[in-house]
Amino acid sequence: MAKQLTAVSLFSGCGGFDWGAQQAGVKIIWANDIDPHAAAAYQAVFPRVEFKLADIRELRAFPRADILIGCYPCTGFSVGARRRWRGRGRDLFANDNNFLYREFLRALRQVQPKYLFVENVKGMVSAEEGWFLARQLSGFRKHGYCAKCFPLNAANYGVPQTRKRVFIIGVRNEDGHLEYEPPPPTHGPEGESAYASLRDAIRGMERWPDGEFFDYPFHGHYLTRNRKRGWGQPSYTIVADKHHVPLHPMGKPMSYIKKDTWVLQGIANRRLSWRECAAIQGLPADAIPAGTLEDKYRVIGNAVPPALARAMISPVIVFESGR
Repeated sequence: MAKQLTAVSLFSGCGGFDWGAQQAGVKIIWANDIDPHAAAAYQAVFPRVEFKLADIRELRAFPRADILIGCYPCTGFSVGARRRWRGRGRDLFANDNNFLYREFLRALRQVQPKYLFVENVKGMVSAEEGWFLARQLSGFRKHGYCAKCFPLNAANYGVPQTRKRVFIIGVRNEDGHLEYEPPPPTHGPEGESAYASLRDAIRGMERWPDGEFFDYPFHGHYLTRNRKRGWGQPSYTIVADKHHVPLHPMGKPMSYIKKDTWVLQGIANRRLSWRECAAIQGLPADAIPAGTLEDKYRVIGNAVPPALARAMISPVIVFESGR
């Protein structure tokens, strides 16, 4: 019988990726994040995991494990963030958080895992004409890993949202008998099941949960694109910014007027509540972040959907169980 794989988790957030890994059979032994609200949610789900609430740049020791997980901050690589920075005459090289992959590489030297998993926004691939992605892949190669980048849509793996992200997955060269490829889609046109929908995720939840959704007016930028999908469709991406959370599917759809101009119809229009966002992400019931409404949206939106993480880690589990 193959031994249970262990994992160290960095930039762990509220534990979305780790929950999926645990469901796949991995034992999480150590985790870290700088956000106290995410940390509290994580520790509610994983009370037995050694957790370090600290800036990773201040940590000096990391335990050995079979898998290293790292979802370092992605806001600097998002298209919106890049526009804001360039609009101020600055570039991505001026944002220290865009270099946190170096801390992952530092931990990699100590953890010495067989496998590594990194998740980030798809904008990382094109940021600075691919400079940041190239440096990461080069760093993994120098540390002895065959690493590949895969663009993925969470909806293809049973998550009720069209969340598009990139995964970097590496296999240590001395364990390179596994030629890693993501599992085939289970949902959508290429899968055996229809996409999971908003109805599947939030049916039966309260329609107007006072205090649980951000009720700020819909500003001009919010109305530059469609923000509402129907009950039978997957949600748009659940984001960490409370201003840009998608609309609840009730009521009438938004109406297209012209490029970058959409209008709301009817009066049944509100942003999804933080609790609905958690359900769409597929987070465990215990992962309820504390803090303000802004804190809750941020922690939930930053999480990796557990179903997607479980799917991505499954080829490793299958391979190891057959050794």
